[in-house]
Amino acid sequence: MRTKGIFCLEGHWEKRLNRKSTVEPILNLLEKQEKIRYIHHKCATKEEVTYLLLKWTQSTYKSYPILYFAFHGRPGEFQINTNETLELGELADVLENKCRNRFMFFAACQVLSIPKRRITDLLKKTKSLGVCGYNSEVDWMLSTAFELLVLFALQNDSFDAKGMNLIRNKIRNDYTKVSDALDFKMVTKNDSVMKSGKNNAR
Repeated sequence: MRTKGIFCLEGHWEKRLNRKSTVEPILNLLEKQEKIRYIHHKCATKEEVTYLLLKWTQSTYKSYPILYFAFHGRPGEFQINTNETLELGELADVLENKCRNRFMFFAACQVLSIPKRRITDLLKKTKSLGVCGYNSEVDWMLSTAFELLVLFALQNDSFDAKGMNLIRNKIRNDYTKVSDALDFKMVTKNDSVMKSGKNNAR
């Protein structure tokens, strides 16, 4: 099966610029080991995030159907910087009708700790195949290692209704303990939800 490229937008995790926390090493590993292509951008402003999201939706990047959003988070929103956040409703407005055959991975604390209706509204408005992320605060190192596994699992089946169910089941069955520890959730456009346990700081 042809690999599915990853389009990663990442925030600045640390306030001090001499600290270099980033998820890019796992993307680099996936590319070198599994030939999974990726595009990675660090983002400091909401305007920059919006610009790159619209770039992602262009046909030029259709071979990068996985949007990997790596930021600090709160329920229903991403923290772009100390003054700006991006709410899921705003994200839906930017991506309205633009995410057919695409999937969104919200790698940020608590972003999916919201009513299921808000998540399904996001999927309906964007036409995305599904989203996944965390209900709780998560440990940075553990969650980043888990995200490597999830990004690889997303390669295993086709991006359609049946494939989404197979991918969800693989994550649930193969990575149960860590999924539970991170309070991981996956929602598909079929309104199928995988939800687990709890844990600690994205």
